[in-house]
Amino acid sequence: MKFIGAKDSGKVSIFGVPYDGTTCFRPGARFGPDGVRFFSENLETYSPVLGRDLEDVEFTDLGNVEVSASPEKMVEEVEAFVNKIEIPVMIGGEHSVTYPVVRSLKKSYNNLTIVHFDAHADLRDEYSGTKFSHACVMRRILELGCRVIQVGIRSGTKEEFDLVEENPLIERINITNLPERLKDETFVYFSIDIDYFDPAFAPGTGTPEPCGGNPVEFFEILYNLPPVKIAGFDVVEVSPPYDPSGITQMLAAKIIREMILKFWGGE
Repeated sequence: MKFIGAKDSGKVSIFGVPYDGTTCFRPGARFGPDGVRFFSENLETYSPVLGRDLEDVEFTDLGNVEVSASPEKMVEEVEAFVNKIEIPVMIGGEHSVTYPVVRSLKKSYNNLTIVHFDAHADLRDEYSGTKFSHACVMRRILELGCRVIQVGIRSGTKEEFDLVEENPLIERINITNLPERLKDETFVYFSIDIDYFDPAFAPGTGTPEPCGGNPVEFFEILYNLPPVKIAGFDVVEVSPPYDPSGITQMLAAKIIREMILKFWGGE
């Protein structure tokens, strides 16, 4: 199964990481990559807002990366895979899979900024016996020296919220300020945890959190982002077992289509 419009080759490479080895509440994100691909077939390849078509974009779908259950081994395996591709577009899987992608990209992009859409801070130093938990992913990314811009955070420990005040590499902003904030950034990677959205719009996730964002506002901001150099992006934490209607998988598929067309779909 491939994402709609995918070619046999291209500099932009979609791949899935069906992993939820550190999930702490409701497992199921390992089914996310294939679920999102399935619902992409309900989309047209053409975006009427952008006036662009996936048929005109050279992108490929490399399938899923099968990884070990150990989070430490998973990190090594995903990083080795990403080392071989030019522009990664990853479908998770839980959020821990973002760290090895960014660690790989950091070798090529010195000034790399991560835009992190999420309900949760993901800034713990360790959780459930590992430093590579989904709850630690942004803490590990900060340690790489990346700047992190968080959008939509509404859950975390006091220590995580204190870290934002103490660490100059991380900041939190309102989504409406994102276009202006990105004007001076050199290279950007977007990591979109689907629980950024309110559960009314995206119930199919392992750790839903009320009072989240809405898709209309998200897409309006996306369409108005300034020209920035994109290193890649991911959409994670889609959990099909909790999405019987498919609305979460459908939203994730549309995010992927619109982001590919926004960033690599031409003028």
